Amino acid sequence: MVNITHPYLDAILDWARQEDAIRALVVTGSLARMDDTTDQYSDLDVQVIATDIKRYIEDDRWLNHLGDVWIRYPIHQDAPYRLVWFSGGIKVDFQFLESDTIQGDQLTDEYTRGYQVLLDKDDLFRDLPPSPRLFPQAPPPSAAEVQATINEFWFEAIHVAQFIRRRDFWVVKHRDWTMKANVLRMLEWQTRHVRRESINTWLIGRRIAHWADEGAYAAIERIWAGWDALALWEALLNQLELFSRLSREVASALQFTYEERRYRDIGAYIHKLWREDPAIESKD
Repeated sequence: MVNITHPYLDAILDWARQEDAIRALVVTGSLARMDDTTDQYSDLDVQVIATDIKRYIEDDRWLNHLGDVWIRYPIHQDAPYRLVWFSGGIKVDFQFLESDTIQGDQLTDEYTRGYQVLLDKDDLFRDLPPSPRLFPQAPPPSAAEVQATINEFWFEAIHVAQFIRRRDFWVVKHRDWTMKANVLRMLEWQTRHVRRESINTWLIGRRIAHWADEGAYAAIERIWAGWDALALWEALLNQLELFSRLSREVASALQFTYEERRYRDIGAYIHKLWREDPAIESKD
């Protein structure tokens, strides 16, 4: 029994029933889980199982029969998916899978998180067990992964400090985003392997207010800045402090080496650039 509500659900079902090449439709994502994360903006994640997926990805004009398409991604590319915004800000993500690759008696990680079969012309999913609606926990990172994350963060931190001094703020923002990607990765590891909580850290920081610890979340609010040197310096120094704490905790919990002296020296260099900045001197 399907318990999903979405403005394009009926249109997609009607389309799939009329297409001989399409053998099944499976919904994944938040709408399939039916948890408290859905709202009026939730997209519909649909797996389209077909005998020939090329006909749908090489020519995606079939989308126009489903509704008024605002944006499709990718465009004019032979990729096994289409991410689509329909008029009114309604989003559907289509993923195409060849029917002969389906193993209908095993739960993938995606199906473990939740799935609902909308259409199954050949009983491909007849033997598939119900989803426990759990989030499989990622294994701990390797020492090399942690070291690479720490290394990239401090590599870009030096860049950011120097470009603040140069007043080249666009480059600051560009480099800073790489730093923030590493902060997020370290925060995910800290949640799973320091706090040892079996919790879903989602993707790209989604619902971060619900899974980050209070101290980290409060610090996160202080690592974003506007378009002036003072604000950028303050955000950078806050970010260094947060990342240092997270990376120390992760390295300690996983019993990895943490090069305290090296990162302290880099931090001291960045603080020197900060203290000598004319904007800071004029403020004082």
